[in-house]
Amino acid sequence: MRTSGAFVLGAIMGAAVVWLWGGQLEEYVQEKTRGVRTKAADGIRAVEETAGQVLDRGGEALHRADDFLQDTKEHVSEPLRAAQEAIRPAPAATKA
Repeated sequence: MRTSGAFVLGAIMGAAVVWLWGGQLEEYVQEKTRGVRTKAADGIRAVEETAGQVLDRGGEALHRADDFLQDTKEHVSEPLRAAQEAIRPAPAATKA
């Protein structure tokens, strides 16, 4: 029973501290963490810029690869069709 009584007393004391000094505690925490929050926000902005640059370069590379593949397809298709026609046997004569 002693543990549960201590828990209840601690909860009541914690609620009283928050009720009496909650605003002051919040201001203190905000003041002390201002530099850290500023650095974190700057870091997030830097990550966003870098990710944008990487994705832009990736998009450009994909566009160049697509162009290359289309050119290759055009250059390969015609010779393959010609080879196909060259090796295709003539139609068999039908006996009437």
